[in-house]
Amino acid sequence: MRTNRIEQMDNARIDLLYGLEPVFQPGAHAVLETWADLDCPYCGESSRLSVDLTDQSRSFIEDCEVCCQPIQVTLHVDDSGRLRQLSTRRMDD
Repeated sequence: MRTNRIEQMDNARIDLLYGLEPVFQPGAHAVLETWADLDCPYCGESSRLSVDLTDQSRSFIEDCEVCCQPIQVTLHVDDSGRLRQLSTRRMDD
């Protein structure tokens, strides 16, 4: 049986060996979080939303701070970790 010493393995292989999720390791100028303007598609009110950029592009539900309606928020993050677009839509469409 052949075994590998952990010192000889890179981080990705160690994560795979132990079944770990990859760790986000930002570059020198990466932004992990930013603030974005959010317009509610129900009541039209604007608010500021703290956006986590470490998960790349994705959709999630955020309740409006004014009318409490659920808003589907879609983030489009580029490969360098910058927010390119934020879109909203009603959940009852």
